[in-house]
Amino acid sequence: MESPCGAAPEGFTPTASETGVTETTIKIGVVSDRAGAVKVPTASIEESMKAFVDYCNDLGGINGRTLELSTFDSALFAVPEAVEEACNAGLFALVGTGSVFDADGAKISVECGLPDIAAYSATPGKTLAPNVFTPVPNPPADNAVGPARYLAELYPDAVKSAAIISSSQVEAAWFQALRLQHTWPKVGYEFKVVADTQLRQETYSAEAQRLKQEGVKFVTMVSEVGETVKLLRDMAAQGVEPEVVFLGAQYYDPELLTEPNSEGVYVELNTVPFEEAGDVPAMQQFLDAYESVGASIQPTSLGVQSFSAGLLFALAAKNAGADLTRDSLMAAMAKINEWDAGGLHWATDPGNRARANCGLLMQVQGGEFTRVWPEEVGTFACQPENTVEVTDPELNGSTL
Repeated sequence: MESPCGAAPEGFTPTASETGVTETTIKIGVVSDRAGAVKVPTASIEESMKAFVDYCNDLGGINGRTLELSTFDSALFAVPEAVEEACNAGLFALVGTGSVFDADGAKISVECGLPDIAAYSATPGKTLAPNVFTPVPNPPADNAVGPARYLAELYPDAVKSAAIISSSQVEAAWFQALRLQHTWPKVGYEFKVVADTQLRQETYSAEAQRLKQEGVKFVTMVSEVGETVKLLRDMAAQGVEPEVVFLGAQYYDPELLTEPNSEGVYVELNTVPFEEAGDVPAMQQFLDAYESVGASIQPTSLGVQSFSAGLLFALAAKNAGADLTRDSLMAAMAKINEWDAGGLHWATDPGNRARANCGLLMQVQGGEFTRVWPEEVGTFACQPENTVEVTDPELNGSTL
């Protein structure tokens, strides 16, 4: 992919058209969780946006305009305050944002008219906001079941005795857990256990005991690495040996590999694995840019999506031309209907906010993340049956 960043073309005459836009600069911001009661999956988003801004400015900015980045810590439970601060910071747009409680800031950014080209959206309140676009859309009207379908084919008996563990104290996590409970039966799953836990627990021995009593053979947890490691340890201590443990993209984290009981765990991904950077130039470019900012935090898949959001914003801003306004940016965003950030993730349709029918599954093997589905490096499994409709009004956004 030709980079959307670069010097202004010949004859280009930029104007100071709106808040945050001058003839020579564009002021953007990123809101993400930097601190909180638990380890947050969004921790590398800020670093990824810093990497994008440096990368883009090194190429000449966007049509010659230099990007200026402001950062805002939503600290897990302070999303409204962070978004309100961003609204009053003279920004042109938010770019690459990502917070666990993202719905808490959606209405605020809409009311202040701030475009949000986010890394991802986790709740309908954020996803359906008119000012929000994402590089990997997650519309509530349907749900991705590709990895679940693949595992059902491999372990047809295990999926008949499945369990979901999550916490209703985290809206995004519990919402996703309920969506799994609603949609996975359509590809063969039967849930014996749906356990609601505390945000943080010293032990998951009670949950492990329940899994054992119910004869559970397939376990998935929608939480974060630290809490899930506790569950894995307690399962092992009580002799709970499910055939399958399946986790979401936030678990593509080196911390998971340090836990011996993670061996054999499956982890889904939206992005090309870092292990394949040598074969995927776009991923190597991201890792090089990320390393250049001297981040102490390891890169994450959500960080890759943040970088992709930066590139997506740059393309829309470039296409909007010399008179760059929030309206022209949104109009340009709506016209981008094919996007993979040069190969960082599967092809999507951000302009229509449509879900891609794609999947990728890794497995912890020998203390490393190893691709298992599909097998070919740099590819994704994309089929219509990888997406199913969400019919529950409480889960598909139709009540908003």
